[in-house]
Amino acid sequence: MKASAWLRGTVDLVLTVVFILVAISGIALYQAPPGRVADAIGWTFLGATKDTWETVHTYLGFVMIGLVAIHLVVGFNSMIVMLRSAFKKSRVKVAGSLVLIGLVLVGGYFAFAALTAEEETTYETTSSEGTSVTTVDNTTIEITGSMLKSLTLEQLAKMYDVDPQKLVEILKADYNIEAQPTQLLETIEINNELDREQFKEILAEAIAKAKQEGG
Repeated sequence: MKASAWLRGTVDLVLTVVFILVAISGIALYQAPPGRVADAIGWTFLGATKDTWETVHTYLGFVMIGLVAIHLVVGFNSMIVMLRSAFKKSRVKVAGSLVLIGLVLVGGYFAFAALTAEEETTYETTSSEGTSVTTVDNTTIEITGSMLKSLTLEQLAKMYDVDPQKLVEILKADYNIEAQPTQLLETIEINNELDREQFKEILAEAIAKAKQEGG
């Protein structure tokens, strides 16, 4: 397909801009806390929430697919001509380039597979280290070690739609635990000299009770 230099330049420029934005959104999602933790702690990256970055990354991904397709159609003939010319001049270099591209693709696949496996292992480890309680309204309450390190009592209460002050009262009345809504969960654990696994169970039970009593 013959195309003007203006069209080629425009496609390349837009593709470059979209690539940069996709890279930025990918970095944002890589750094984002898992699951509902991002919403609970009000996490943002460059002023945007995790949900916003997920939307941006998804839509820009589709835009990039379209732009790459246009880029290939517009430059297909030129690509074939250049490959034929290069092949005539040096078949060894062309073959080496193809092998190098293949190695990069294979290496990328294994790197992605390793990263995915690592994320799954981390998730399974986190889940196994967590404490889960299912309340009468079928809401599963899960407390993990990462939540203790990153959430305040108030943020945890908001995650499960209960009143933070009510949770403070239950912890004091039922478990003799002194706590303030703005305190980090790990700080409450340390200040009250609690065993971590026991504290996870207490928090799950306290949240379940708060939900049963109407928040």
